[in-house]
Amino acid sequence: MSDDDLPLYEVILSPTAEDALMAIGSRADLRAVDNVLQALATTPLMGRTYDPLYEAAAPEEPIMVVYAGHYGIYYDIDEPGLKVNVAYIEDQRADPTKRFGV
Repeated sequence: MSDDDLPLYEVILSPTAEDALMAIGSRADLRAVDNVLQALATTPLMGRTYDPLYEAAAPEEPIMVVYAGHYGIYYDIDEPGLKVNVAYIEDQRADPTKRFGV
C-alpha cells in the first residue's frame, strides 16, 4: 500500500486549539506542531491514549495525544467521518494540573 492509497482525514481545530496554535511563540515549536497536524491527516493513529498521572489533568472525555516540540496535541478520531478533531494544543512545560482550561 502506498501513501496514495491511505485515506485523507480532515484535521479540525477547536477554537481553543486554534487560539493555542496562534499563541505559540517559538518558530521551532510552531513548525513541529504544524508538521504533526499535517501528519495526522494521513496517520491519525500516530498518537496514544492520554493517561495522565494527575486526575486533575484528565480531560472530560477519553482523548489521544501526540507530542510536537514542547506541545501536546490532544485529539479524537471520527473514523466514519474521516476527521481528526483537535481539542487542545497544550504547552507541556506548564503545570499539568492546569491543563484543558482548568
